[in-house]
Amino acid sequence: LITSDIAKLRVKLVEQDANGIWTEVESPAYSPVLRKPNRFQNRIQFWEGWILSKLLRGNAYVLKERDGRGIVVRLYVLDPNRVTPMVTDDGQVFYQLRADNMVGITTDVMVPASEIIHDRWNCLFHPLVGTSPIMACGLAAIGGLEIQNNSVRLFQNNSRPSGLLVAPGNISQASAE
Repeated sequence: LITSDIAKLRVKLVEQDANGIWTEVESPAYSPVLRKPNRFQNRIQFWEGWILSKLLRGNAYVLKERDGRGIVVRLYVLDPNRVTPMVTDDGQVFYQLRADNMVGITTDVMVPASEIIHDRWNCLFHPLVGTSPIMACGLAAIGGLEIQNNSVRLFQNNSRPSGLLVAPGNISQASAE
């Protein structure tokens, strides 16, 4: 429901003027791709795929297809299972894309970050790896359940923590007592 409601919203191409006022504009370079992002999806299906990927996986990867002038003419939402962010030793970001016939990728390729729109959410573990809201909430719930379980075990043991005290090497009886 969330994805279909968001996908129905109208996309507006806007431009900021010298006074800082945003105005809607038409652009022969960008407006067509916003109306029909690729050959197999309409605008609503494209945005549903984008938001669904972000909600379920925490990452939406969108591949840009450019024409000879360098203008983006098609956008493809990629399957997050087929994309791996990679960082070089000098900090450049690339994306490893595995074959995907729907998009036209016939073999595994490495593309620079400039050719991918990476919309990520809840980057709990790494700045390039998003976490879905479901998983982020689940981590908090699991932590709460573990606290409750440990509390139950403690009170079942008459509130006496159990365990072993160990020391490196031998200790005297007096030290042990």
